[in-house]
Parts: sequence; C-alpha cells; structure tokens
Amino acid sequence: MRIGFVTQLLWERYGPFWQRLFEEAGVEVLFPDEEKALASLDDDRVRSVSGASFRLAVAQALSLAQVDLLVAPSLNPASEARRGGGQDPWVSDFPAALGTIGGLPPVLGVPALLAPEQQTLVVETLQQLIRDPGRVRRVWDRHRAALRHEPVPPPSWTTVAGRKTIGVVGQPWLLRSQLVERVAPEGVTAIGQHRLDPLLLREEGERIDPRMIPTDREVLGAVRHFSRRGSVSELHLVIDETSGADIWLRERALKQSAREIVVRPLTELVSGPEELLVGL
Repeated sequence: MRIGFVTQLLWERYGPFWQRLFEEAGVEVLFPDEEKALASLDDDRVRSVSGASFRLAVAQALSLAQVDLLVAPSLNPASEARRGGGQDPWVSDFPAALGTIGGLPPVLGVPALLAPEQQTLVVETLQQLIRDPGRVRRVWDRHRAALRHEPVPPPSWTTVAGRKTIGVVGQPWLLRSQLVERVAPEGVTAIGQHRLDPLLLREEGERIDPRMIPTDREVLGAVRHFSRRGSVSELHLVIDETSGADIWLRERALKQSAREIVVRPLTELVSGPEELLVGL
C-alpha cells in the first residue's frame, strides 16, 4: 500500500509522527513531487482554491494522485465556529474540502496538533492497514509516548543594545523561519509566532473571543502576547491577500492590538509560489 502526505500545511506539527507510524506498519510512504506540484498550479481544480498555501497543498495532492491513500492535516478539527476562517472550507476542514477534488484517492484527515486523545484514530487506522491485532498492538506500543504535543521552548526575549526587535504574526501555515527572516530589515531582530507554543497562544486567543476557530485564536493570541512584551517595538502581520480568511484576520488584528501593526502582504515577501512550497 502507498500512502502520500500533503506536507504544505503544518507538517512539522503532525507529520513526523504519522510518517514513522506508517513506515513501521510496513506501508510505502510517498511525498509530493515538487515539479509536478508546481505544474499543477495551472489546473482549474487548483486555481479555484482560496489562499496560496492551500493552492499549493491541493497541487501537492494532485502530484500524489496515484497513491492509495492521502494523509492531510485537519487544521481546526471538530470546530463549529463560523467566524473568520470558519467561513472558509479549506481552513475550517481541509481534509473534507480536499475530498471534493476530483481525481484524488481517499483522504485521511489527521489533527495538525498531536494529543493523546487521538489514540482511537491511530489504532483504527493501523487496524485497517495491518489487520493483525498483535502487530497493531506492538506498533502502537512503540509509538504511544510520541502521541502528544511537545511544548515549544520560549524564545530569548533579551534585547541587544541598539538593535530593534519586532514580532511577526500570521497564519501558522505561513510563518516558517525563512519567511520571518524576510520580514526583518537588516539590523533588526525578528521573533516569529512560530517560536511560541501554539496551545498557549490559542488559550490566550480564546480569552479574546471563544467563537473563533483555533487557528484564528492562535494568531490573535500571538498579537496580544507580543503586545505585552516591552522588548518588542513593532508588530508585523503577514497576510495572504488572496485569502478571504486572512483579510478578516487582518481587520480583527488591527482592532485587537494596542500597538501599531505593520501589514506585510505575502506578495512583497516572496517572488513566486516555489518559495512557499514545503517539500521534504
């Protein structure tokens, strides 16, 4: 059996666990073909998708069309919120939205943040793949301890004399180290939202508005967190102007922050989709 992974969206949070699990289960694990994915951006099935990261994710899926099963992250599992990103089917339930694309194999949605409560999903998936209860138990026992969210160590907030520090916030699937580095001018230190623990940020965002989906709470929680830091002199918000969810988030962040926010359109930071593509 061949299982393909969509790596574009928060792979680092969930992917390594599921990759190791499937490899030990004896299935063939495949990753998107970068050349095929970029070529698929011209496909009508991709061009209709909102948001550059989600277009790339769908393009990755199309490059894996010959596998038996696709694994895709559920960015906001079990959330029924309908504000902000909750109105965008790609953000609110990416695996279900991906399942509507013609020409793809079945899609297995897995939560983008690991948690022990996902044991049932893991065991049921292994049972479908292996069909040997004893072997399922042995594989699960070896990986059980890894099914948990690892807290993110806090960054150093120590400032350097004469050097400005800025906080960079945005959708978690956008904020990777390479992009954050492009936000900061020469001589400026940038601390990205991706260096903070997402669960702590979501808890903070829930105090702002519990009716938001978890990923929106994560971003607005980061806005509030950075706003409290005296060592952070500016906030920069990265947005994808092709995403309606990002436009809503921008307006909410501007109202929420006690500090001025510098809005940084994604198109100013990258020259093309190949610079956003997350491959392995």
